Amino acid sequence: MATGAALAQDGPGTVPISKCGVSTTQTSSDSGTALRAASESEASVPPAVSPADAAPPAPALSFGVPVRNGQRFLPRLLDSLLAQDLTDFEVVICDNESTDDTPEICASYAARDPRIRYLPNAHNIGQIENFNRTLELARGRYFRWIGVDDWLEPSYARRCVEVLERVPEAVGITTFQDHIDDEGHRLYAEYRGERLDSPDLARRFGRMMWAFTADYRFFDPIYSMMRRDVLERSRRLRFVPNTDQVLAAELIAFGPFLHVDECLAHRRKEYLDFEGEEVYRRYAPGRHGDLEPTTPRLLRLFMGAPWYVETTLLQRVRCVWPVLRHCAISSFWRNLWRARRLAGPLRPVLRPVVRGLRRAAKLLRG
Repeated sequence: MATGAALAQDGPGTVPISKCGVSTTQTSSDSGTALRAASESEASVPPAVSPADAAPPAPALSFGVPVRNGQRFLPRLLDSLLAQDLTDFEVVICDNESTDDTPEICASYAARDPRIRYLPNAHNIGQIENFNRTLELARGRYFRWIGVDDWLEPSYARRCVEVLERVPEAVGITTFQDHIDDEGHRLYAEYRGERLDSPDLARRFGRMMWAFTADYRFFDPIYSMMRRDVLERSRRLRFVPNTDQVLAAELIAFGPFLHVDECLAHRRKEYLDFEGEEVYRRYAPGRHGDLEPTTPRLLRLFMGAPWYVETTLLQRVRCVWPVLRHCAISSFWRNLWRARRLAGPLRPVLRPVVRGLRRAAKLLRG
């Protein structure tokens, strides 16, 4: 029996027999039973984990970088993230089956800095799913999506986190941002009016719906820092029209967005040489038909956002007019864009007709 006790105490990762519910005063006839009990107990105890093997603590902030074939801009983005003066962050890169040098660039940066996590997809899952995957793999208290062709000022993370830490009821935070094209032209506008920080749900919901049609430079619903736990309570980016705006409408129902009055974020202004269905195919291969915007679908999606959180019926009713206004304005611009596309081939024919009408109008005015 002494042998059994010694084995239980000296073996690595084991516990004494007396702590397994087996008496140390057993007779020799019970020694086999005691040893079997000790062996079973030892097998149930998990092996000790060394500090070196333990999972690192969750960072304060996660940057989510969905990418496909981003070799041209990726170094600029990663350099701007690694230059942040708040250092408690991680960078989650989900590579959507790139065919250029993106994998090599990501692997190189990940080898240099353990905060960069490079997680390639097995196949192209589309932009929407890739955005959601970066969120699913993130561990930070706060989360910020960022495009591969965008970049940030060194103080961005610190300034935003400081403000969110002081206001726990806030869902997210925005900053001023500019849009710069490949020729170096800067598109920038500062809006100093009422923002999205009202404690009243219907009030801030109305301001968000207004911002969607006022000027794209005033507010970016996706490229802002947000609380990760609130994002995970939302329905995230879905296969629906205007999916970024629909998600933003849900998030603003959870709480206010704060703002830092400084330009701390930069976005590349991209002029696409393709449009419509081809854009939707990039977002969701195989499901691009679900993304075509129609007024009835947009009405239903935006109307549903205030019903996703607990609030009063009055608040939900007050959200109806901003949705109606937004959908009417969006429908006007969408139909105008379609009319211009359809009229494109007819321009050589219509141009002399328009000139003739102008001349006739001048003659009638005398």
